[in-house]
Amino acid sequence: MHPDSPEFKAYQAILAGHQELKALLERIDQILANRSGTIEEACHLLAQLGDRLVKHFAMEEGEGYFEEAVLHAPQLVAKMNHLLAQHPKMCSQAQSLVAEASSRSGQEDWWETTRRLFLSFRDELLRHERAEDRLLQEAYNLDIGSHD
Repeated sequence: MHPDSPEFKAYQAILAGHQELKALLERIDQILANRSGTIEEACHLLAQLGDRLVKHFAMEEGEGYFEEAVLHAPQLVAKMNHLLAQHPKMCSQAQSLVAEASSRSGQEDWWETTRRLFLSFRDELLRHERAEDRLLQEAYNLDIGSHD
């Protein structure tokens, strides 16, 4: 794939989106781990994560991100469909995380419980993003980076 091609530019945009999500996840983790902000600030960042996730998945789906890849490697259609089917579930989980954190505000174990729930969600999201990267690598036989 040529670096000036629209496909390559779209993949670069998606990878940049993956890095932005990862940076936000790290920021949230630091605040929850160190209790370095207020509960309201932490809830705001969790809500921001949910919003970014919706936009990120919409961009992946709307730009033909996966469809172009499976044109090059049709054997990956099932993997692509599996990953795309995870998007609504993950958005719902992000919304549930925000609702749970907001409803528990002021409870003594808020920081521990919220961090535990967040880490579980974060780990699932990072596994999903790595799987997307692997699908592209497999489709184009590229080394485009990973979330390791």
